[in-house]
Amino acid sequence: SEGRLHETPYWHILLHYKKKLFGTESLVDDPDFFLSPLGRTDPRAELAANIRGLFQAERKGEPHPICRFPARYAWLRQELDIDGTRLPLTECQPFEEMVADLRAESASVAFPTYHMNSPASMFGHTLINVETRDFTSHLLSHTVNYAADATDTNGFLFAFKGLFGFYKGFYSILPYYQKIQEYSDIAQRDIWEYQLSLTPAEVRRMVAHIWEFRDIHTDYYFFDENCSYNLLFLLEAARPSLRLTERFPLWVTP
Repeated sequence: SEGRLHETPYWHILLHYKKKLFGTESLVDDPDFFLSPLGRTDPRAELAANIRGLFQAERKGEPHPICRFPARYAWLRQELDIDGTRLPLTECQPFEEMVADLRAESASVAFPTYHMNSPASMFGHTLINVETRDFTSHLLSHTVNYAADATDTNGFLFAFKGLFGFYKGFYSILPYYQKIQEYSDIAQRDIWEYQLSLTPAEVRRMVAHIWEFRDIHTDYYFFDENCSYNLLFLLEAARPSLRLTERFPLWVTP
């Protein structure tokens, strides 16, 4: 039974729901992140739409909801004890291929420190590295990044747009060494790495949630909904007992 599943904390983590003055609202601004037209502000309507999506027939040229949102559907199948043989898909092949390529077993947080001569880097940046035992160097692992899609070089314009949410922010996964190469000022910056205690199963849940954000944007805000805060949702998706995003009600610094 669906019951009150829409009130479950993990459902709110996966949809990035937060309590507002007049109800609940997701911090994700892209309508493609929701299957219900009311999904951004109605967790129950979005849950019902996702349950229907489980049984939806495949449509040519359109990814099935099970493939769009593997973290949601893994959780729903478990919570509702759904027989996988009743579903149009038993698994999402493109997602499973990506997981096989990553061979992720552990994760760490990386923090390239601040660089005062660059407006975009004056408070540093936060990354999550997804690692496998096969690699002899962290540089060969993959890194998860959340950043504003910004090309402005004018410091004042960058600050104004970043403060008031005029940039779209996107998650991405790319080789760690490639991300490091983006820092042309790397000779003047330290990079700190902190190993996380996530299990392989928890890392897989995190990767599944990252997959759900392909081509999905959220409005980027410099002081709160920034690179550090949005990565906290990924850690909560991996291990919901952490409740990390609740610890930063006003602002988040990297």
